[in-house]
Amino acid sequence: MPPELAIQLGPLALRHPVICGSGEHVASLEQLKAAVDAGAAAVVAKSANESEAGRRQSDAAAWVFVDDERREVDAATPGASILNRSGLVQQPWDEWVAALAEADDYARARDSWVAASVIPADEATLPELARDVERAGVRWLELNLSAPHVSEAAPGAIERPSDPRRIAELVEHVRAAVSIPLSVKLTAEQHDVVASAAAARAAGADALVIMGRHMGFLPDPDTRRPLLGSFGGYSGPWALPLSLRWVAKARLALGSDVPLVGTNGARSGTDVARFLLAGASAVQVATSVITEGFGAVTRMVEELTAYLEGQGVNARDVVGEAADSSISYEEAALRSRA
Repeated sequence: MPPELAIQLGPLALRHPVICGSGEHVASLEQLKAAVDAGAAAVVAKSANESEAGRRQSDAAAWVFVDDERREVDAATPGASILNRSGLVQQPWDEWVAALAEADDYARARDSWVAASVIPADEATLPELARDVERAGVRWLELNLSAPHVSEAAPGAIERPSDPRRIAELVEHVRAAVSIPLSVKLTAEQHDVVASAAAARAAGADALVIMGRHMGFLPDPDTRRPLLGSFGGYSGPWALPLSLRWVAKARLALGSDVPLVGTNGARSGTDVARFLLAGASAVQVATSVITEGFGAVTRMVEELTAYLEGQGVNARDVVGEAADSSISYEEAALRSRA
């Protein structure tokens, strides 16, 4: 008997845990539909807001891939890390919301979801953006508080708060504006993810997405110039244990009833299983889609299914199993002396 893949993510019922995460690869209606057709349980669309400066930032979008020696390689190189520049959706806000609504209608007919992703710019405008999403008929909103490129953005284009009190304020503004499911994506840079997760949850988040990418800088020894010519968001398989740590810590601190989504570092169905074991109920994947195309989603679902079948368990059965069995350093010391 095949394993059951269905997962409940708070108010969201997903037919399996693999979500196509946000990025340039889902910045158009056609791309959103392609992700759904590839079998994603949900698709988080490219982030947007009302900022013209944020849209212009996408004019500089670029990426390179590097191997374990930090040398530039082809995107298809196994295990490559990604360094990139990015901005926001370049379509006008009203047009983008209409495209999201059409994409979510398409997804609904295929037992999937399309989530709008909104990044704060003007605090006063943020609730209205959220209301626009709900009024258009989109069924899920993600508040992106993790944008790694904020430190390079024009002033006022993007906000990425690190203070839990500020995170709570922004989540409260959005939660008061809409009734649809709300996920909040958090960053690990310069703050305590668990404290931020607790603040977002208390302010009304239905699910917490942990964690966004780091910013990096990588000189090329041959040219003696920076790759990309700039700073950039950096991620790769090396990031997986870092992300897993914060997922597990959030589960242990907030409780097993708080829905978590893992992201940053998963490149296979087994990595998806690792996120589940750490406490996530679903996993957002993006870099593999950029390098392989949307077939990466199909592959990961198949690999996860094979893993669960080999273990003789269902997806929901393993959520948090490793995190819940973890021990403290003190307990480890006591056991070593026993």
